[in-house]
Amino acid sequence: MHRIKAKVGSTIFAMAVSLVAASVHANQQVLSIEPTLIVMDVGHLGAELTVSYDTVPNGLQTAGAGISIFFDSTKLRLESLIPIYQEGLLQATRTADSVIVDSSDLDGDRMTDRRAIVAYTSFSGKWPDADAMGPLELFSVEFVAENENWSGETQVNFGVTSLASGFSSTNRSVTIRVQSVSP
Repeated sequence: MHRIKAKVGSTIFAMAVSLVAASVHANQQVLSIEPTLIVMDVGHLGAELTVSYDTVPNGLQTAGAGISIFFDSTKLRLESLIPIYQEGLLQATRTADSVIVDSSDLDGDRMTDRRAIVAYTSFSGKWPDADAMGPLELFSVEFVAENENWSGETQVNFGVTSLASGFSSTNRSVTIRVQSVSP
């Protein structure tokens, strides 16, 4: 009986180690956002962010990526979203009128209530182009303060919400600090 328990325990341990090792070495779709912190005065226009894409390991091509940008609409308004990389661009939320409600809380942040979407695809599974290996600037997005009387901090969260098969991703966040103008 002890041999059976030991054998089952050893097998489970070996499987757990294999799963951890596989997840550490799994393919990833990676977003990077610049800058990671923006400080702006109340009433001034614009907090512009540039979103770049890469894979780990570097240089892999996929069937594409669906990217969501989550924000708190009581504090920020999407002013514009401008695609930089056009190859395989399927959809882009370009204006405030196109932003959708984040009813499923896909980013796990209850403070965000809206999201913009950018989707890239390749039916041949070769996105991005082999010539455009990363980090590749995909798009820029600009926010303005929704209320001139509000000052404080808010997060804008970015995530690959539609992953290529066999890939994982980690959400990224940017802090936008709106400060009162000193007299």
